[in-house]
Amino acid sequence: MVPDELAALLERAAAAQLAALCSAAPDRRPGSAGNHVATAYTAAALAGAGWEVVTPEFACLDWYTAGGELAVAGRSIELTPSPYGLGVSAAGVLRVLSDPPDLDRSDLTGSIVVLDGVLAAEPLTPKAYPFYGSDEHARIVAALEAASPAAVLAVTGKHPALCGALDPFPLIEDGDFAIPTANMRPGNTGWLAGCDGTAATVEIRSERRPATAHNVIATRGRRAPRVTVIAHVDTKPGTPGAVDNAAGVIVLLMLAEILSPDRHPEIPVGVELLAVNGEDHYAAPGEVDWLAANEERLVDIALVVNIDGAGYRGGRSAYSTYNLDASLAGHVDAAFALRSSFVRGPEFYQSDHAIFAMRGRPAIAITTDCFDEMLETLFHSAADTPEHVDIGLLLAVADAIAGLILTWP
Repeated sequence: MVPDELAALLERAAAAQLAALCSAAPDRRPGSAGNHVATAYTAAALAGAGWEVVTPEFACLDWYTAGGELAVAGRSIELTPSPYGLGVSAAGVLRVLSDPPDLDRSDLTGSIVVLDGVLAAEPLTPKAYPFYGSDEHARIVAALEAASPAAVLAVTGKHPALCGALDPFPLIEDGDFAIPTANMRPGNTGWLAGCDGTAATVEIRSERRPATAHNVIATRGRRAPRVTVIAHVDTKPGTPGAVDNAAGVIVLLMLAEILSPDRHPEIPVGVELLAVNGEDHYAAPGEVDWLAANEERLVDIALVVNIDGAGYRGGRSAYSTYNLDASLAGHVDAAFALRSSFVRGPEFYQSDHAIFAMRGRPAIAITTDCFDEMLETLFHSAADTPEHVDIGLLLAVADAIAGLILTWP
Protein backbone atom coordinates (compact mmCIF):
# COMPACT_ATOMS: atom_id res chain seq x y z
CA MET A 1 0.00 0.00 0.00
CA VAL A 2 1.11 3.56 -0.70
CA PRO A 3 2.28 5.21 2.57
CA ASP A 4 -0.09 7.87 3.91
CA GLU A 5 2.37 10.72 3.41
CA LEU A 6 2.98 9.78 -0.23
CA ALA A 7 -0.75 9.23 -0.80
CA ALA A 8 -1.54 12.75 0.42
CA LEU A 9 1.19 14.18 -1.81
CA LEU A 10 -0.10 12.29 -4.85
CA GLU A 11 -3.69 13.36 -4.28
CA ARG A 12 -2.74 17.03 -3.98
CA ALA A 13 -0.66 16.82 -7.14
CA ALA A 14 -3.44 14.98 -8.98
CA ALA A 15 -5.95 17.77 -8.33
CA ALA A 16 -3.61 20.26 -10.01
CA GLN A 17 -2.82 17.85 -12.82
CA LEU A 18 -6.49 17.21 -13.51
CA ALA A 19 -7.18 20.94 -13.67
CA ALA A 20 -4.22 21.51 -15.99
CA LEU A 21 -5.15 18.74 -18.42
CA CYS A 22 -8.83 19.67 -18.53
CA SER A 23 -8.09 23.38 -19.08
CA ALA A 24 -5.90 22.72 -22.16
CA ALA A 25 -7.71 24.80 -24.77
CA PRO A 26 -9.70 24.34 -26.88
CA ASP A 27 -9.56 20.60 -26.02
CA ARG A 28 -7.01 17.80 -26.38
CA ARG A 29 -7.84 16.55 -29.88
CA PRO A 30 -4.64 15.37 -31.63
CA GLY A 31 -2.71 18.16 -33.34
CA SER A 32 -4.52 20.98 -31.54
CA ALA A 33 -2.84 23.60 -29.36
CA GLY A 34 -4.40 22.03 -26.26
CA ASN A 35 -3.12 18.61 -27.24
CA HIS A 36 0.44 19.91 -27.55
CA VAL A 37 0.16 21.55 -24.12
CA ALA A 38 -1.17 18.32 -22.59
CA THR A 39 1.51 16.04 -24.04
CA ALA A 40 4.31 18.42 -23.05
CA TYR A 41 2.86 18.66 -19.53
CA THR A 42 2.64 14.86 -19.26
CA ALA A 43 6.18 14.35 -20.56
CA ALA A 44 7.60 16.87 -18.09
CA ALA A 45 5.80 15.25 -15.15
CA LEU A 46 7.04 11.76 -16.08
CA ALA A 47 10.61 13.00 -16.56
CA GLY A 48 10.38 14.81 -13.22
CA ALA A 49 9.66 11.49 -11.56
CA GLY A 50 12.95 10.14 -12.87
CA TRP A 51 11.80 8.09 -15.86
CA GLU A 52 13.37 8.00 -19.32
CA VAL A 53 10.92 9.84 -21.59
CA VAL A 54 10.61 10.13 -25.36
CA THR A 55 7.91 11.94 -27.33
CA PRO A 56 7.84 10.58 -30.91
CA GLU A 57 6.07 12.84 -33.38
CA PHE A 58 3.55 11.72 -35.98
CA ALA A 59 1.37 13.38 -38.61
CA CYS A 60 -2.37 13.74 -38.04
CA LEU A 61 -5.37 15.76 -39.13
CA ASP A 62 -6.71 18.59 -36.99
CA TRP A 63 -10.02 20.31 -37.60
CA TYR A 64 -11.89 23.51 -36.83
CA THR A 65 -15.59 24.35 -36.96
CA ALA A 66 -17.89 27.30 -36.32
CA GLY A 67 -21.22 25.51 -36.76
CA GLY A 68 -23.65 25.46 -39.62
CA GLU A 69 -27.24 25.82 -40.79
CA LEU A 70 -29.72 24.25 -43.21
CA ALA A 71 -32.39 26.56 -44.67
CA VAL A 72 -35.42 25.03 -46.40
CA ALA A 73 -39.10 25.93 -46.80
CA GLY A 74 -38.61 29.22 -44.99
CA ARG A 75 -37.18 27.56 -41.89
CA SER A 76 -33.66 27.17 -40.52
CA ILE A 77 -32.15 24.24 -38.65
CA GLU A 78 -28.92 24.44 -36.67
CA LEU A 79 -26.36 21.88 -37.77
CA THR A 80 -23.60 20.21 -35.78
CA PRO A 81 -20.73 19.65 -38.23
CA SER A 82 -19.15 16.22 -38.16
CA PRO A 83 -15.64 16.24 -36.67
CA TYR A 84 -12.92 16.25 -39.34
CA GLY A 85 -15.47 16.95 -42.08
CA LEU A 86 -15.23 19.50 -44.89
CA GLY A 87 -16.97 22.86 -45.02
CA VAL A 88 -19.41 24.05 -47.69
CA SER A 89 -21.76 26.86 -48.67
CA ALA A 90 -24.16 25.59 -51.32
CA ALA A 91 -27.68 25.63 -52.71
CA GLY A 92 -29.42 22.53 -54.02
CA VAL A 93 -32.51 20.40 -53.99
CA LEU A 94 -33.18 18.57 -50.73
CA ARG A 95 -33.25 14.77 -51.00
CA VAL A 96 -34.42 12.79 -47.96
CA LEU A 97 -33.15 9.19 -47.79
CA SER A 98 -34.22 6.68 -45.14
CA ASP A 99 -33.43 3.18 -46.40
CA PRO A 100 -30.43 1.65 -48.23
CA PRO A 101 -32.28 1.34 -51.59
CA ASP A 102 -32.73 5.15 -51.52
CA LEU A 103 -28.99 5.47 -52.13
CA ASP A 104 -29.56 4.23 -55.69
CA ARG A 105 -31.62 7.30 -56.65
CA SER A 106 -30.37 9.02 -59.78
CA ASP A 107 -31.17 12.56 -58.62
CA LEU A 108 -28.60 12.96 -55.82
CA THR A 109 -25.71 14.68 -57.64
CA GLY A 110 -25.36 18.26 -56.42
CA SER A 111 -28.27 17.85 -54.01
CA ILE A 112 -28.39 18.35 -50.26
CA VAL A 113 -28.90 14.83 -48.94
CA VAL A 114 -30.60 14.26 -45.59
CA LEU A 115 -30.16 10.78 -44.11
CA ASP A 116 -32.80 9.54 -41.68
CA GLY A 117 -34.20 6.27 -40.39
CA VAL A 118 -32.16 3.13 -40.99
CA LEU A 119 -29.43 5.04 -42.83
CA ALA A 120 -28.77 7.23 -39.79
CA ALA A 121 -29.24 4.65 -37.04
CA GLU A 122 -25.59 4.15 -36.05
CA PRO A 123 -22.24 5.86 -36.64
CA LEU A 124 -20.44 4.71 -39.78
CA THR A 125 -16.95 3.28 -39.44
CA PRO A 126 -14.32 5.61 -40.96
CA LYS A 127 -13.05 4.41 -44.33
CA ALA A 128 -9.45 3.90 -43.24
CA TYR A 129 -9.95 2.99 -39.59
CA PRO A 130 -7.01 0.67 -38.97
CA PHE A 131 -8.44 -1.87 -36.51
CA TYR A 132 -11.81 -3.02 -37.84
CA GLY A 133 -14.33 -2.29 -40.59
CA SER A 134 -17.91 -2.88 -41.67
CA ASP A 135 -18.83 -3.98 -45.20
CA GLU A 136 -22.32 -2.51 -44.76
CA HIS A 137 -20.92 0.85 -43.67
CA ALA A 138 -18.40 0.81 -46.51
CA ARG A 139 -21.23 0.30 -49.04
CA ILE A 140 -23.17 3.28 -47.65
CA VAL A 141 -20.11 5.53 -47.71
CA ALA A 142 -19.15 4.43 -51.23
CA ALA A 143 -22.69 5.02 -52.52
CA LEU A 144 -22.78 8.52 -51.04
CA GLU A 145 -19.41 9.47 -52.51
CA ALA A 146 -20.38 8.03 -55.91
CA ALA A 147 -23.61 10.06 -55.89
CA SER A 148 -21.62 13.27 -55.24
CA PRO A 149 -24.16 15.44 -53.39
CA ALA A 150 -23.19 18.93 -52.24
CA ALA A 151 -23.55 17.88 -48.58
CA VAL A 152 -24.66 14.93 -46.47
CA LEU A 153 -26.73 15.79 -43.39
CA ALA A 154 -27.88 13.18 -40.89
CA VAL A 155 -30.78 13.18 -38.44
CA THR A 156 -29.29 11.49 -35.37
CA GLY A 157 -29.92 11.49 -31.63
CA LYS A 158 -27.73 9.71 -29.08
CA HIS A 159 -25.77 6.49 -29.47
CA PRO A 160 -24.07 6.05 -26.07
CA ALA A 161 -22.34 2.74 -26.82
CA LEU A 162 -20.16 4.30 -29.52
CA CYS A 163 -20.60 8.06 -29.20
CA GLY A 164 -21.11 8.66 -25.49
CA ALA A 165 -23.28 11.62 -24.54
CA LEU A 166 -23.04 13.45 -27.87
CA ASP A 167 -26.44 14.66 -29.08
CA PRO A 168 -26.65 14.59 -32.04
CA PHE A 169 -23.96 11.99 -32.63
CA PRO A 170 -21.88 12.34 -35.80
CA LEU A 171 -23.00 9.77 -38.37
CA ILE A 172 -19.80 10.23 -40.37
CA GLU A 173 -16.67 11.20 -38.45
CA ASP A 174 -14.01 10.69 -41.09
CA GLY A 175 -11.25 12.96 -42.35
CA ASP A 176 -11.14 10.90 -45.56
CA PHE A 177 -14.82 11.37 -46.43
CA ALA A 178 -15.01 13.46 -49.59
CA ILE A 179 -18.32 15.27 -48.96
CA PRO A 180 -19.13 17.95 -46.35
CA THR A 181 -21.26 16.44 -43.60
CA ALA A 182 -23.16 17.55 -40.49
CA ASN A 183 -25.85 16.32 -38.10
CA MET A 184 -29.08 17.46 -36.48
CA ARG A 185 -31.29 16.31 -33.64
CA PRO A 186 -34.48 14.43 -34.54
CA GLY A 187 -36.76 16.45 -32.26
CA ASN A 188 -37.18 19.43 -34.62
CA THR A 189 -36.74 17.75 -38.00
CA GLY A 190 -39.80 15.53 -38.53
CA TRP A 191 -41.22 17.97 -41.07
CA LEU A 192 -38.16 17.53 -43.31
CA ALA A 193 -39.54 14.23 -44.66
CA GLY A 194 -42.11 16.24 -46.57
CA CYS A 195 -39.51 18.52 -48.12
CA ASP A 196 -37.96 16.05 -50.56
CA GLY A 197 -37.48 17.95 -53.83
CA THR A 198 -37.61 21.39 -52.18
CA ALA A 199 -34.91 24.01 -52.85
CA ALA A 200 -32.56 24.46 -49.89
CA THR A 201 -29.26 26.02 -48.84
CA VAL A 202 -26.62 24.63 -46.52
CA GLU A 203 -23.70 26.23 -44.74
CA ILE A 204 -21.10 24.17 -42.86
CA ARG A 205 -18.22 26.21 -41.46
CA SER A 206 -15.47 23.63 -41.05
CA GLU A 207 -11.84 23.32 -42.07
CA ARG A 208 -9.36 20.43 -42.10
CA ARG A 209 -5.83 21.29 -40.99
CA PRO A 210 -2.73 19.07 -41.42
CA ALA A 211 -0.95 18.85 -38.07
CA THR A 212 1.47 16.87 -35.96
CA ALA A 213 1.16 15.40 -32.48
CA HIS A 214 3.17 13.30 -30.03
CA ASN A 215 2.90 10.12 -28.03
CA VAL A 216 4.56 10.23 -24.59
CA ILE A 217 6.52 7.12 -23.60
CA ALA A 218 8.25 6.70 -20.23
CA THR A 219 10.31 3.60 -19.45
CA ARG A 220 12.16 1.93 -16.61
CA GLY A 221 14.07 -1.33 -16.50
CA ARG A 222 14.39 -4.02 -19.11
CA ARG A 223 12.74 -4.04 -22.52
CA ALA A 224 11.54 -7.62 -22.14
CA PRO A 225 9.57 -8.77 -20.37
CA ARG A 226 7.73 -5.57 -19.61
CA VAL A 227 4.36 -4.34 -18.41
CA THR A 228 2.93 -1.62 -20.64
CA VAL A 229 0.47 0.71 -18.89
CA ILE A 230 -1.61 2.83 -21.27
CA ALA A 231 -3.93 5.82 -21.00
CA HIS A 232 -4.98 7.93 -23.98
CA VAL A 233 -4.21 11.61 -23.54
CA ASP A 234 -6.43 12.96 -26.34
CA THR A 235 -10.11 13.90 -26.35
CA LYS A 236 -12.95 14.29 -28.79
CA PRO A 237 -13.38 17.88 -30.03
CA GLY A 238 -15.25 20.09 -27.61
CA THR A 239 -14.81 18.14 -24.36
CA PRO A 240 -12.53 18.81 -21.36
CA GLY A 241 -12.13 15.02 -21.12
CA ALA A 242 -11.86 14.62 -17.35
CA VAL A 243 -13.04 11.02 -16.87
CA ASP A 244 -12.25 10.39 -20.56
CA ASN A 245 -9.32 10.37 -20.10
CA ALA A 246 -7.35 12.89 -18.06
CA ALA A 247 -8.08 10.53 -15.17
CA GLY A 248 -6.17 7.75 -16.91
CA VAL A 249 -3.18 10.01 -17.57
CA ILE A 250 -3.14 10.99 -13.89
CA VAL A 251 -2.91 7.29 -12.98
CA LEU A 252 0.22 7.13 -15.17
CA LEU A 253 1.69 10.13 -13.34
CA MET A 254 0.86 8.65 -9.94
CA LEU A 255 2.38 5.34 -10.97
CA ALA A 256 5.54 7.10 -12.15
CA GLU A 257 5.93 8.66 -8.69
CA ILE A 258 5.16 5.45 -6.78
CA LEU A 259 7.67 3.48 -8.88
CA SER A 260 10.24 6.27 -9.18
CA PRO A 261 13.93 5.26 -9.09
CA ASP A 262 14.32 7.10 -5.78
CA ARG A 263 11.65 4.95 -4.12
CA HIS A 264 12.33 1.69 -5.97
CA PRO A 265 15.85 1.55 -7.42
CA GLU A 266 15.15 -1.98 -8.67
CA ILE A 267 11.91 -3.33 -10.11
CA PRO A 268 11.35 -6.99 -11.04
CA VAL A 269 9.95 -6.37 -14.54
CA GLY A 270 10.36 -3.66 -17.16
CA VAL A 271 7.68 -0.96 -17.21
CA GLU A 272 6.49 1.26 -20.05
CA LEU A 273 4.05 4.10 -19.34
CA LEU A 274 2.36 5.08 -22.61
CA ALA A 275 0.25 8.24 -22.89
CA VAL A 276 -1.01 7.38 -26.34
CA ASN A 277 -2.46 10.10 -28.53
CA GLY A 278 -5.39 9.24 -30.77
CA GLU A 279 -7.87 6.83 -29.18
CA ASP A 280 -10.66 9.35 -29.72
CA HIS A 281 -9.47 10.33 -33.24
CA TYR A 282 -11.10 8.80 -36.31
CA ALA A 283 -7.74 7.47 -37.59
CA ALA A 284 -6.10 6.48 -34.25
CA PRO A 285 -2.82 8.09 -35.42
CA GLY A 286 -0.89 7.70 -32.16
CA GLU A 287 -1.76 4.02 -31.88
CA VAL A 288 -0.79 3.44 -35.50
CA ASP A 289 2.54 5.21 -34.97
CA TRP A 290 3.34 3.26 -31.79
CA LEU A 291 2.45 -0.05 -33.44
CA ALA A 292 4.62 0.74 -36.46
CA ALA A 293 7.60 1.08 -34.10
CA ASN A 294 6.70 -1.94 -31.93
CA GLU A 295 4.75 -4.47 -34.01
CA GLU A 296 7.70 -6.86 -34.19
CA ARG A 297 8.34 -6.60 -30.46
CA LEU A 298 4.84 -7.13 -29.06
CA VAL A 299 6.03 -10.47 -27.73
CA ASP A 300 8.18 -8.50 -25.27
CA ILE A 301 5.02 -7.31 -23.52
CA ALA A 302 4.08 -9.62 -20.67
CA LEU A 303 0.94 -7.62 -19.84
CA VAL A 304 -0.92 -4.54 -21.07
CA VAL A 305 -2.91 -2.48 -18.56
CA ASN A 306 -5.22 0.07 -20.17
CA ILE A 307 -6.94 2.79 -18.10
CA ASP A 308 -9.90 4.50 -19.76
CA GLY A 309 -12.91 5.96 -17.98
CA ALA A 310 -11.63 5.20 -14.48
CA GLY A 311 -12.29 7.35 -11.42
CA TYR A 312 -15.95 8.12 -12.11
CA ARG A 313 -17.32 9.61 -8.90
CA GLY A 314 -19.92 7.44 -7.22
CA GLY A 315 -18.73 4.22 -8.81
CA ARG A 316 -15.99 1.68 -8.29
CA SER A 317 -13.16 0.63 -10.57
CA ALA A 318 -14.02 -2.29 -12.84
CA TYR A 319 -11.36 -4.50 -14.36
CA SER A 320 -11.67 -7.04 -17.16
CA THR A 321 -9.02 -9.41 -18.49
CA TYR A 322 -8.06 -10.76 -21.92
CA ASN A 323 -5.77 -13.65 -22.97
CA LEU A 324 -4.42 -14.29 -19.45
CA ASP A 325 -3.14 -17.77 -18.61
CA ALA A 326 -4.04 -19.26 -15.23
CA SER A 327 -0.87 -18.10 -13.50
CA LEU A 328 -1.11 -14.50 -14.69
CA ALA A 329 -4.85 -14.41 -14.00
CA GLY A 330 -4.17 -15.43 -10.40
CA HIS A 331 -1.52 -12.73 -10.04
CA VAL A 332 -3.89 -10.09 -11.45
CA ASP A 333 -6.76 -11.15 -9.21
CA ALA A 334 -4.47 -11.00 -6.18
CA ALA A 335 -3.68 -7.38 -7.04
CA PHE A 336 -7.26 -6.25 -7.74
CA ALA A 337 -9.97 -8.61 -6.53
CA LEU A 338 -9.49 -8.16 -2.77
CA ARG A 339 -9.62 -4.35 -2.92
CA SER A 340 -12.96 -2.84 -1.99
CA SER A 341 -12.67 -0.17 -4.67
CA PHE A 342 -12.49 -2.81 -7.45
CA VAL A 343 -15.04 -5.15 -9.00
CA ARG A 344 -14.85 -7.57 -11.90
CA GLY A 345 -16.39 -5.92 -14.95
CA PRO A 346 -17.61 -7.24 -18.31
CA GLU A 347 -15.34 -7.33 -21.32
CA PHE A 348 -15.49 -4.32 -23.63
CA TYR A 349 -13.49 -3.48 -26.73
CA GLN A 350 -13.95 0.28 -27.24
CA SER A 351 -10.47 1.24 -26.09
CA ASP A 352 -6.76 0.67 -26.60
CA HIS A 353 -6.48 -2.69 -24.83
CA ALA A 354 -8.45 -4.19 -27.75
CA ILE A 355 -5.52 -3.52 -30.09
CA PHE A 356 -3.40 -5.86 -27.99
CA ALA A 357 -6.11 -8.39 -27.18
CA MET A 358 -6.79 -8.84 -30.91
CA ARG A 359 -3.10 -9.63 -31.34
CA GLY A 360 -3.16 -12.27 -28.64
CA ARG A 361 -1.34 -10.29 -25.94
CA PRO A 362 -2.43 -10.53 -22.28
CA ALA A 363 -4.35 -7.39 -21.32
CA ILE A 364 -6.35 -5.76 -18.54
CA ALA A 365 -8.83 -2.92 -18.99
CA ILE A 366 -9.65 -0.68 -16.03
CA THR A 367 -12.72 1.57 -16.20
CA THR A 368 -15.77 2.21 -13.96
CA ASP A 369 -18.56 -0.12 -12.90
CA CYS A 370 -20.94 2.74 -13.84
CA PHE A 371 -19.82 2.39 -17.45
CA ASP A 372 -23.26 2.71 -19.07
CA GLU A 373 -24.22 5.69 -16.93
CA MET A 374 -20.94 7.42 -17.72
CA LEU A 375 -21.37 6.84 -21.46
CA GLU A 376 -24.90 8.22 -21.38
CA THR A 377 -24.11 11.36 -19.37
CA LEU A 378 -20.46 12.36 -19.86
CA PHE A 379 -18.34 10.64 -22.48
CA HIS A 380 -17.21 12.78 -25.43
CA SER A 381 -19.27 15.77 -24.28
CA ALA A 382 -18.74 19.18 -22.67
CA ALA A 383 -20.19 17.73 -19.45
CA ASP A 384 -17.05 15.64 -18.77
CA THR A 385 -15.53 18.04 -16.23
CA PRO A 386 -13.20 17.52 -13.22
CA GLU A 387 -15.90 17.42 -10.54
CA HIS A 388 -16.93 14.00 -11.86
CA VAL A 389 -13.51 12.51 -10.98
CA ASP A 390 -12.80 10.81 -7.65
CA ILE A 391 -9.04 11.19 -7.19
CA GLY A 392 -9.07 8.63 -4.37
CA LEU A 393 -10.25 6.00 -6.86
CA LEU A 394 -7.39 6.94 -9.19
CA LEU A 395 -4.86 6.55 -6.38
CA ALA A 396 -6.27 3.10 -5.63
CA VAL A 397 -5.85 2.15 -9.30
CA ALA A 398 -2.23 3.37 -9.34
CA ASP A 399 -1.51 1.59 -6.06
CA ALA A 400 -2.97 -1.69 -7.35
CA ILE A 401 -0.96 -1.53 -10.58
CA ALA A 402 2.19 -0.72 -8.61
CA GLY A 403 1.53 -3.75 -6.41
CA LEU A 404 1.05 -5.91 -9.49
CA ILE A 405 4.43 -4.76 -10.84
CA LEU A 406 6.41 -4.89 -7.60
CA THR A 407 5.26 -8.46 -6.88
CA TRP A 408 5.85 -9.66 -10.44
CA PRO A 409 6.80 -13.37 -10.37
